[in-house]
Amino acid sequence: MKFAVVEDSRSQAAVLEALLKSEGYEVDVFGDGQSCLDALKTSSYDFFIIDWTLPDMGGDVVLKNVREHCGWDVPVMFCTARAEEENAADILRLGADDFVPKPIRYMEFMARVAALLRRRSPSNPNGVLRVGKVELDMRGRRIKIDGGDVELTQREFDLAALLLKNVGRVFSREELFSGISSRELAEDTRTIDTHLSRLRKKLSLEGKMGLVLSSVYGKGYRLYSVSGH
Repeated sequence: MKFAVVEDSRSQAAVLEALLKSEGYEVDVFGDGQSCLDALKTSSYDFFIIDWTLPDMGGDVVLKNVREHCGWDVPVMFCTARAEEENAADILRLGADDFVPKPIRYMEFMARVAALLRRRSPSNPNGVLRVGKVELDMRGRRIKIDGGDVELTQREFDLAALLLKNVGRVFSREELFSGISSRELAEDTRTIDTHLSRLRKKLSLEGKMGLVLSSVYGKGYRLYSVSGH
């Protein structure tokens, strides 16, 4: 699991990084908001920890971009010196999952991280995931758009499920190849391009349904949410 820590205080960031790494997590540290937003173009993260007051932009701007690129399933926690009730309410209302006041109490911080991860673990009793206007039914192995079924092959469904459950993440062809349960493809991972091209058309993954499937040069493919859908 990979964390993004957006914190301009080097000492504070170093402590948070050490705490998270001690639990076995990968961590990327960003000293300002823009460097984090730039990283979102090519990297994916499973958890964001953001300082509300950054040198180049407000934490709310970073949060907005994280939600647009990564969806609403990725936990976002804020660290803030503005812990008054009104400010805390604003942070949560804007789409954050939790916040910790500064100065940070580190045992409490790790406990809150663990609590968010438990809440976000896959536990959908109906096995149904809705992303944009696309509905994924894992139990029935069906995908619907605006309530209507979309006819997919087994490989296309497996690829769609992998992407829809990881909105915002960049997948290499090799990762996508290993995510489909078929040995008929041998070692030709380029076949993935054909399947993704068909999937893009069948699910209208060009923005119309609130999602875009795009290639990331030198990296692979990424499905991301489009603002306003």
